[in-house]
Amino acid sequence: MQLHSSTPGFPHRLPLGTLSIAAGFVLCWSSGFVGSRLAVAVDTPVLSLYAWRFALATLIAALIWAAQAGPRGLREQLAWRSLGREAAIGSLTVGLYLLAMLVAVEQGVSAGVASLVGALQPLAAAGLAGLWLGEVNGRGRWIGMGVATLGAGLCVMDDVQGVGGAPAWAYALPVLAVAAVTLGSVMTSTPRVKLPLMARLTAQLMAATLVFFAAALAAGSPMTPPTMDAETLTVMAWLVGLATFGGYGFFVVGLGRLGVARLSTLIYLTPAVTIGFTAVLFDELPGQLGWLGMAVATIGVLMALGSRPGTSTRTSDQVAGQTPYQADMETSHWRAQGGGDLDGERAHQEVPQLHQTQAQPVGEAQASRAKIRSQTPWPSRSPRASNLVKGRKSGRGT
Repeated sequence: MQLHSSTPGFPHRLPLGTLSIAAGFVLCWSSGFVGSRLAVAVDTPVLSLYAWRFALATLIAALIWAAQAGPRGLREQLAWRSLGREAAIGSLTVGLYLLAMLVAVEQGVSAGVASLVGALQPLAAAGLAGLWLGEVNGRGRWIGMGVATLGAGLCVMDDVQGVGGAPAWAYALPVLAVAAVTLGSVMTSTPRVKLPLMARLTAQLMAATLVFFAAALAAGSPMTPPTMDAETLTVMAWLVGLATFGGYGFFVVGLGRLGVARLSTLIYLTPAVTIGFTAVLFDELPGQLGWLGMAVATIGVLMALGSRPGTSTRTSDQVAGQTPYQADMETSHWRAQGGGDLDGERAHQEVPQLHQTQAQPVGEAQASRAKIRSQTPWPSRSPRASNLVKGRKSGRGT
């Protein structure tokens, strides 16, 4: 099932499955911010709680991976180089991102300022994806991201209560978090050896666990497991179930289905959804500026998601120089690298542009040959010439 729209700049063809992935990503990604607030009320220090949170999530992901793969499949999927690469991605998109945001808020940076800096991540991801991956963003997508940035800023301005009074270096931490998650996003979208989703999550969560255990030890936080009372169990279930497996599971799947730029644009919706969570859980309603910001951000995201991609970054000479066989081989290479519904969507998004661009020189060549044949009088009008042609084709020397 696909949803269509004829409105310029809005989604023109979005499969229902893609919309479901986008909605799930926004909901679960927003739950992480609420989970951080819930974690503050627990007696266990935040860094220690997050370390045990990711340790539990790693164990669950590893058990699911082992159950799905079986003993033989597990041995075949233990590609240490690929798992190490996934661990590097997890240390950026999960570990360093959350650690930088938590320390910044702990040092006095207001959550509003941290969220505002975090809203720059889609623009950074779109720019880096264009340089690294060749993902071209059209004018409509850039306009949509700009409108969404304005909406996110309005939501943050409505939420800001005062200046945090943090040291100057602390304001660089949200920027570091944005850089980390952007780099990890681009690394995730670069085609490599295919690994199952649970294998990738296990490696990434293990890396995040090590990051937070190291940070907790450096901060002098006690490393004893948290007490298993009702409040702590609720917070752990929220953080592990929604924020970890929900948020980062949709994050990995969404990168393959939507691409870096579109998935990053969805982050603009997290301030509005987070406000909705806080309104229900903590009875905190936004002001008029917050409601306006949510509406503007939603419009901007729809514009960015529905905009058509820009033209290919490859020149027409590069494309025209390829034969159809070379183009088909390139398509097969992309699909082999991505493989399946998880990572192969980029091949379906980018390679058709190659064939469309290539079709024009082939059509022109066929038209030229047809014109030459139509302007040559003797093959069709002269019986003698026709006999000569037949004789040449048959090999007769008369």
